[in-house]
Amino acid sequence: MSSQPNPSKLLSRDALLAWRDGLRTAGKRLVVTNGVFDILHCGHVQYLEQARALGDELLVCLNGDEGVHKLKGPTRPINDQVARAAVLSGLACVSAVYIFDGVKATAALADAQPDVYVKGGDYTLDTLDREEYAVLQQAGSVCQFIPFVGNYSTTNTLRKIQGNSTNADNLGTAASWPPALNHLCNRRSIRAYQPRPVSRDLLTSLLQAAMAAPSACNCNPWRFLVLTEHEALTRLASCLPRAPFLPSASAAVIVCGDLEKAHAHSLSYLLQDCSAAMENLLLAASALNLGACWLGVHPVEERISAIREMFRLPENLIPVGAASIGWPAEEKPARTKFRDEDVTWNPPLS
Repeated sequence: MSSQPNPSKLLSRDALLAWRDGLRTAGKRLVVTNGVFDILHCGHVQYLEQARALGDELLVCLNGDEGVHKLKGPTRPINDQVARAAVLSGLACVSAVYIFDGVKATAALADAQPDVYVKGGDYTLDTLDREEYAVLQQAGSVCQFIPFVGNYSTTNTLRKIQGNSTNADNLGTAASWPPALNHLCNRRSIRAYQPRPVSRDLLTSLLQAAMAAPSACNCNPWRFLVLTEHEALTRLASCLPRAPFLPSASAAVIVCGDLEKAHAHSLSYLLQDCSAAMENLLLAASALNLGACWLGVHPVEERISAIREMFRLPENLIPVGAASIGWPAEEKPARTKFRDEDVTWNPPLS
């Protein structure tokens, strides 16, 4: 059994241009999608079948290995570009595969001139790469977004594999947890991001999760500052010595607490409430396959003062922490930091 791509389906650039011209002459409708397709799963197959149904032929533009490395981090791809192309070309719904260099598919889309361009349901017109979208507009392409099927993703597959590891020191009993609880161990601090925006709808979902946190006497003293502009992200990074990566993120959320709204006007309650909101936000980001990193602000007075001055915050509004948000360009294994020695069962009463 050959592990090489079907030679009739794997196109060089010259072959792609000739094939595209032939389709136009024949009056056929070309559908194009692009991506990494590292570990092909059921969600990928259903997505590609639905994409093919939107036209006569389906072209998959595949990120080459170097582009995947830049997008996903040093451990990816799991399968090299030849193997990934071989799997894709074996699908009946895929008419052709074109491997392109780099992170963006701009040049490949310019050559393909799709009639229909398809991306997953986590994209919108607002979050498509601006350079790629400009090429699609110039080509007169119709953009379609196909919702995800179930909870399939390559990242989740890798997490499940890591979760089934026999390394008890690393994962403890998390491998036996239901998927919802696995988000607790899957959440890691992400400091490398793809050059891809996070939609306002997704950011709003994170804020909804944050505001679902408990608070003392249900006072909900939090306020959230959401930054999506590069200048604001850069200026915030200048206030936080451990956040040089922040300008590469798509957004940042600063969690503040209103001392006038906190239970008993207590700073202690305010900090606990805002920390609970921050943790909810980080867990929601992980559940949505976003990357996030908690950046400390309180109690360092220089950071508090700098942020308060930058955004002209009143004295009663206290910046507690910030979180960078974006599509991750690195992957970290799930872990638990459980230690028996940190737990005392039924401590003796005085």
